[in-house]
Amino acid sequence: MAFQPPSAHLQTRVVATGPSTSAVVSQNFLRASARSKSSLTQIDSLRASYPLKLLSPASVNTALRSSPLSSPAAIHDSSSSSSPTAVLPLPPPPRIVYMITYGGGLLADDHPDLQLVVTRHARLLVLGQGNTKIYKSPRVDHPPASQTLHSTVGPGAVLLFLGPPVVACEDSSVFLRHEILLQAQRPSHPQHRLNGGVAAVNGQDDKGDNMDDELPNCVILDWIAGGRGEEERWKARRSEWRLIVRWAELEAELATSLSKDSVSASGPTSTKGTSLEKGEEEREEEEEFVDEEDPRDVADRLAGGPVIFRDGFLIEHNPPLPSKPSLSAEGYMPNSSSMPVPSTDSSTVHTPARAGPAPVPKMTSYAPSLYPHSTIGSLFIMGPKTERLQRSILRRFEQITVYPGQKAEQRTDYPILWSATVVQVPRPPPASSTVPRRKRTMMNAMVVKMASQGIEQMQEFLKSLFEESVADIDPKKKMMDSDDESDDQREGGNSKKRADNRAQDEKGLSVVDELFGGRTVWERAFR
Repeated sequence: MAFQPPSAHLQTRVVATGPSTSAVVSQNFLRASARSKSSLTQIDSLRASYPLKLLSPASVNTALRSSPLSSPAAIHDSSSSSSPTAVLPLPPPPRIVYMITYGGGLLADDHPDLQLVVTRHARLLVLGQGNTKIYKSPRVDHPPASQTLHSTVGPGAVLLFLGPPVVACEDSSVFLRHEILLQAQRPSHPQHRLNGGVAAVNGQDDKGDNMDDELPNCVILDWIAGGRGEEERWKARRSEWRLIVRWAELEAELATSLSKDSVSASGPTSTKGTSLEKGEEEREEEEEFVDEEDPRDVADRLAGGPVIFRDGFLIEHNPPLPSKPSLSAEGYMPNSSSMPVPSTDSSTVHTPARAGPAPVPKMTSYAPSLYPHSTIGSLFIMGPKTERLQRSILRRFEQITVYPGQKAEQRTDYPILWSATVVQVPRPPPASSTVPRRKRTMMNAMVVKMASQGIEQMQEFLKSLFEESVADIDPKKKMMDSDDESDDQREGGNSKKRADNRAQDEKGLSVVDELFGGRTVWERAFR
């Protein structure tokens, strides 16, 4: 089936944002910006056209100003302690934007294209009202309904995309694509650590100028439901979803100016100290790398930036075909090859005059494999501001135990079926292009795959993930954990690391406070 480009019928224009980066600006565009880390996010530009509607009510966002400026947990801890403790201030709440479609869904001829731009230190929360239904296609060969999202997340920005679920009706076809372009303030030196700035190169520990604050943060939710009821469960012709995450290629002049400003701020000896630390062997290796550039780096630069993560799924519904084709009157299979097939008369053998098409494989629906789950989803989490959320989800996932003879009702988080995977993605490469691919440092991201028997169950499960709630532990899991703790005590490494993370979580802000700026916005997202 040939897919029509999502933006083929839209009036688009290309705006150059740098020598190697271009952004497609369509009729649906949203730009959010903030003056500083502590200021509220404002909407600079907002436009939408049929069938998409974008709403950012001033009444909703103005009410967020009355939310408390400090964490209640931090105030409680400071009052209970004998020594005075500084109250942890809450970050500003994100700007709320509702993404709605006219008529409650998309037709086969609808191809909306939306671009989201979240500038430096801005916070944006994208929500939906109701479900986005994909209605029936008029013909089997009709182009599918498609929706493409282009999201650009600036340094230190937070994008919380918790959009509405997509409901694929019977005999419908949909193609969803979400491209995320991440921007970060990159160090100008290959040995310049992202978590220490220039001070780390000079051997100083400057925690106030932490370069992790200049990394983008995103929580992307994509989920789809198979039909409006039991009779339409996974009867859509085709449902395809893709997620692509890239690092943006910054301008060379901007990267050079950032490096000069950071070096001048650290003192006149910073450049000298940096040059002394670089060995002759590494210098020769970098020169060799420049002469023989990796072809993958060339392809990434031409595409707009290196791809650090890809994800997607494809669900097709096809009626079952007969496993054994019947013989024709001539005594051979019409779709078989030129191999002679004996007819009913054993004295003669009929051979077809010409070879027919290749045999058609038997294809059946994915519905039996997904039963009884009618909703599936994927949650992509990345960024330093989401580290506590990742640790909380990972601790909860480690409590799940699956053993032979276990009933479905005995599983943790039943009837939700889910998994959490920690993936290693490369940090943004420095401004210098002479760093070999194998020497780039990595950072953690998380992917959560979910399946439920309804949309409401999925919403409740997502709410519990952000609440950092811990499910009941199976008794057999407790026995296994006791054995693991004894092993950790003998090793001494994992238990100490877990204790440090737990102590850090108790001192810091909660997931709701860190990402949503308080429970006011969080309750609007999961009400």
